[in-house]
Amino acid sequence: MSSIEEQIKNIENKINVQEKKIKNLGEEIGELKNESSTIYEKLIRQKDVLLKKKETNILMEFKINNLKYESIKVTKSIEDTYFKIDSYFKELKRKKFEIKENIKRMEEINNIIKKNIFNDINIDRTFLILEDFLLKKKEHNNYLESFLKKKKEKIERVINEIKKINNNIFFLCQNITVLDNKLITNLYSIKNYINEEINNYLIKNEKINENSIFVTCLSIITKIIEKQKLKNEIVHINFNVNNSIQTTKNNNSQKKNREAKLELELNTQEFLEFENFFS
Repeated sequence: MSSIEEQIKNIENKINVQEKKIKNLGEEIGELKNESSTIYEKLIRQKDVLLKKKETNILMEFKINNLKYESIKVTKSIEDTYFKIDSYFKELKRKKFEIKENIKRMEEINNIIKKNIFNDINIDRTFLILEDFLLKKKEHNNYLESFLKKKKEKIERVINEIKKINNNIFFLCQNITVLDNKLITNLYSIKNYINEEINNYLIKNEKINENSIFVTCLSIITKIIEKQKLKNEIVHINFNVNNSIQTTKNNNSQKKNREAKLELELNTQEFLEFENFFS
């Protein structure tokens, strides 16, 4: 009987040990549940913060897109104005050629007068022809002077208009730069926040899962920053219109090439990926 009692006692001791282990495991499971609940609540708060940041960045992207579109429209208006100026210069060249032709004819008539100076019969006729020619020349010169004056005034108005347009483009580019800088700053703030959370996690744990929420968020944010930095290098173009019309004509081809570099695409792919991640 004593042997059986000892066996029963040993079994009871083992049962007590197992019960203590089960109790300890239950306490550990409870602690893990509490800790996981705390981590889950923290992740929910982080998600709300990141969503607000994302909404702000998307609104800024749309503003930048509108400013770029306005810049393209203004650039197109400048090119049309350059075309008008070229037409004015062609017309002025044609009038200049007419003036040279008139001077040439006047010289020819003057030579005729010199040859017939001693011919009494042709003197009166020559003087009449010369007088008529000079009268017509004077009228024509008055017309040309008036025409050239009007064209000059038009060119001056066009130049002033170009200067105003150039100033508008400059301010548009400044606004784009400010918005781009704000966007990059917000993106870096999000990235730094995620890096800090990852570092805090690594202090408590030896490693982090590559597919975890922090690593995935960090990868998406990094893609957005790199693409935005690349766009900033392309978009920030200095539009300057020289006061000299000839210099403006020489730079016209460069302005056309710059238009092709303006982009209206948003970082929508990365933002959609970001949104799907939290959905």
